[in-house]
Amino acid sequence: MKVIKKTVYYVTTVFLTLVFVTPLWMVFINSVKEKKDARFFALGLPSVWRWDNYETVIKAGNVLRAFFNGLIVSGGSVLIVLAFSSIAAFVISRSTSKWAKGAYYTFLCGLVIPVAFVPTYLILDTLKLFNTYMGLILVSATYGLPMSIFLYTGFVKTIPRELDEAAFLDGCPPLKMVFEIIFPLLKPITITLFIFNFVGCWNDIQVPLYFSNTAKWNLPLTVYNFYGTYGSSWNLVFADIVMTVLPLLVLHLVCQKYIIAGMTAGAVKG
Repeated sequence: MKVIKKTVYYVTTVFLTLVFVTPLWMVFINSVKEKKDARFFALGLPSVWRWDNYETVIKAGNVLRAFFNGLIVSGGSVLIVLAFSSIAAFVISRSTSKWAKGAYYTFLCGLVIPVAFVPTYLILDTLKLFNTYMGLILVSATYGLPMSIFLYTGFVKTIPRELDEAAFLDGCPPLKMVFEIIFPLLKPITITLFIFNFVGCWNDIQVPLYFSNTAKWNLPLTVYNFYGTYGSSWNLVFADIVMTVLPLLVLHLVCQKYIIAGMTAGAVKG
C-alpha cells in the first residue's frame, strides 16, 4: 500500500510540474525561433536559434525604458507600503481602543471594495500628479496597504509586549523602537509582502494604462503594445513575454523560502 501511495504521489507531482513548466517552455523555445516556425507554437527545438529576437524586442519595444519604469514604480510603492503598513499594524495590534479596531476594519474594506478609477483620476489631475512617477507610486501603494496591514497585524501580535516595555524603559522613542527592534523581527512577513506587492505592481496594467502615457508604461504593457504592432511575429511577442517574466522568476527563486514562512507566521494570531 505504501508503494502505491508513493507511486501515485510521484506521478501526480510529475504531472503537475509538467502542467506548469510546459507553457513556460513553449514561450521560451518559440522566442528563439524564426517567424515561420514560431507561429505553430511547437515544443520542439528550433532549427536555427535566433537570439537576435531579443535584440529586436529591446530596440523596437522600448523594453529598457519600460523595465526602469516598472522598477521605479514597483520599488517606490513597495517601500511606502512596507514602511507605513508596519507602523500602522504595530499601533493597531498594540492598542486596545475602539478606534484602532475601527481603523483595522476600515483598512480591511480595501480588500473587497472595487477600485474607483474616475475619482482617482480626478484627484491625480487636481494634485498635478497625473502622468508622473509619484502619482503612479502613490496609487499603487494604496492598493497594497490593506493586505499588508492585515498580514503585518497578525504577525506583530505574535511578538511579546515585553519587548516594547523594555524599550520604553530604556528611553527608546516609538519610531526608533518600531524600526530597530520590532521591524527586524518581521523579516519573514516583510519579504513575503515585498514579493507580493512588487509582483502585483510589476504586473499591473490598469494603473499605468489609465494614469500615464506610453512613456511611463511598464513591461506588461509593452507586451500589449508590442502585440498590436507585431501580432504576426509570434517569436518577437514570445521574446517580449520572456523578458517581462524573467525578473519576477528570478525574484521568486531567490526569495521563495520566505513566502510560506511569512504567510504561516502571520496567520497565527490574525
